[in-house]
Formats: sequence, structure tokens, C-alpha cells
Amino acid sequence: MGLVRKRLHGGWMALVVAFALGMAAPAAEARRVVMATVPWAPFYAPELDDEGFISEISRAAFNAAGHEADLEFMPWARAMLEVRQGDRHLLMGAYYTDERAETYIASDRIYTTSVGLVALQDLGVTSYGELRDLSEYTIGYGRGWATTDEFDNADYLDKEAADNNVLNVRKLYAGRIDMIAMNFDRFSQIAEDEGFDPDQAVFLDPPLQSSGLYLMASRAIDDPEGLVEEFNEGLKTIRENGRYDEIIERFGVEGS
Repeated sequence: MGLVRKRLHGGWMALVVAFALGMAAPAAEARRVVMATVPWAPFYAPELDDEGFISEISRAAFNAAGHEADLEFMPWARAMLEVRQGDRHLLMGAYYTDERAETYIASDRIYTTSVGLVALQDLGVTSYGELRDLSEYTIGYGRGWATTDEFDNADYLDKEAADNNVLNVRKLYAGRIDMIAMNFDRFSQIAEDEGFDPDQAVFLDPPLQSSGLYLMASRAIDDPEGLVEEFNEGLKTIRENGRYDEIIERFGVEGS
């Protein structure tokens, strides 16, 4: 009888352990996700340490959620297309717009940066009351980039698209356009990289807006809502445990 009781007890314990392990299993399986974006120093670019601080924050948030994240750089229009089609999982570092929210699923805000109008000091313009005040100037912008809804829909402005903002910066210093609508930090980085003096430029007051940078998931992949929710939880975790601030400080940028 002792041997029978021992076997029964052992079998019962095995069932308990198996049940407990089943209950402890994670609700979501680990995934290897692929993010796509365009080189955009100082935020993210292949030549930066760890491919930039936004890249490192995004990977850290996914790691905290139990996922691995890879990053691929490509032209922005291609990145948007491939994510929309589901060939890549997420856009990294996108501005939020209502139009994009219809196509992609946006994460919580990763970082906030200022977007506005940049001119050379020689133009003699440092501020404006409303966008209509600038209708006499030619304003460059990046094709496919969202600036603000007001600017993007301002048909009364003389706007000139370029495939990227490197071209816009060159055109500004060459006198071919009067202003550029773009991220202020990005402008300074490009001007330095191109050998121009950023101190010759002025950022018009007020900025168009302070814009958040987000991940945007493809609606064509499996469970995009769940993936974004898990990223958001991971982002919350690294904000709370200090990892976010550690990355920000290591790259010498201000936390936001």
C-alpha cells in the first residue's frame, strides 16, 4: 500500500506542477519584429552608436516585453509602403497624424521634439503670426513626411517638395528656397554634416508644434494591436526602472 500511495502522490504532484507551469506561461509568445525607418540623425542612423537613441529605446522596450527587435534603414516612402503591406512590422520614429492612424496602429509616445520653420538670418524673418503671413516665401518640405495638419493642408503656401531634407538644406543655403519645414534638431545635424554653419540659420517663432515620435504597426501583420500593447508595456517598464533615462543620458539628449 505504501508503494501505491507513493505512486499516487507522485502522479498527483506531477499534475500540479504541469498545471502550474501552464498557468505561468506568458500570454504572448516571444516574437522577432522588424522595424523600418530612414536614417535621421541625431535620432537614428546606421552610423550612430547603437544606431541612435530612439533605436536603442525601441529595442529596450521590446526586450522588456520579451521580444527581439531588428531595424532596417531605407527611404521613408519605401518604409511606409513595406510596413503598410506587412513586409515589415513597424515604422520607427513616425509623427502621429489622423491619416496615418487610419493606416497604422500607433504606439505610446517615445520622445518629443520640435518641428517648425527654418530660414537663414539674411532673410530677416524670425517670427510670424499665422502661416498665411508666410505666403510670399518658398518653403521646402520632405516628400512623404508629415509636418502638421495645418501646414500639410495649407494650399495657400508656396511649398516645394524634395525627396529628403538633405536636399532642402542644400537648397536653403544655395538660396533656392526661403525656408524649410522640418525638425529643428535634424536641421542642425544635416547642416553640420554638409559643412554649413547652423548659426547662420534661425528657427522661426513659434514652432509649428512639438511632435512626438512613435512606432506605427502594420495592420497587415498578426495581432498588431497586441504587439503595440506589449511595446507600450515595455516602454512603461523602462521608464520606471531607469533604463530610459540611462539611454537618454548616454546619448547626451534631454529626456522627454
